[in-house]
Amino acid sequence: MHNNVMYKVEEARNFFEIKEFPSNFFNLIEDKGNYIEKYNLLIFKEDIGKLSGFIGYGDNELTTICINYKRPIGHQNFTLAHEIGHWFLHRGQAISDTDANMASMYAEEKEANEFASEILYPAKCIDKDYDKIMSLGLLEDDKRKELAIEVDELCHKYCLSFDNVLRKMLYRSNIGDRLKTVKKEIVKALGCTLSNYFQKDYYVVNEELQEYKEYQIPYDLLKKYVEQLKKDNKIGTATAEAILFRNGLLDK
Repeated sequence: MHNNVMYKVEEARNFFEIKEFPSNFFNLIEDKGNYIEKYNLLIFKEDIGKLSGFIGYGDNELTTICINYKRPIGHQNFTLAHEIGHWFLHRGQAISDTDANMASMYAEEKEANEFASEILYPAKCIDKDYDKIMSLGLLEDDKRKELAIEVDELCHKYCLSFDNVLRKMLYRSNIGDRLKTVKKEIVKALGCTLSNYFQKDYYVVNEELQEYKEYQIPYDLLKKYVEQLKKDNKIGTATAEAILFRNGLLDK
């Protein structure tokens, strides 16, 4: 990992008051109360088609991040950390991320991925979890079911996708190129897909759950934030109305 990325990870940990790892990054940020005023950051969840997420910048240096809620929660969480990585590493650059972009070799995307990986699943935690997996012999070919159960627990602990956690364990053992093969062997050992064996709503989008719905809270917070800026004479009426209009809030 580049020194600059690690420096920015530490900066973000201090900024968001992360003690070890955030687990569900959405919850950690929202639990801070009016995070828009605290961080000058606005987070939306919307159906944005092929995009996993994007980051942009608006009036009064307000940063906007949007995450596609039609992705499993582990995917959403990594995308949020990825976009926050862009914020700390490439501030001022508006960036839209498809799944393909995030997996690309472009420098900005690699840095944002390194940032997201370290802040969500620190290397020291990977080492500890890997040592446990090795001590139990879970990477042996006849332990695929037990490996899957352990990886699933880690997915929930760090709020990451199954592939993300499994990949880290395999790469740690220098067999990262076997990801697809091991995944197939796991499904065979379980006798069904991951979503049918484990908690389905974690691996498959269920729009009845809050994790897979649009956020109303950011719109409410944005309206209060703009009204306060106007009251404090930091922006004029025209600017306030323009911000609300662009976000469909002018007459609400």
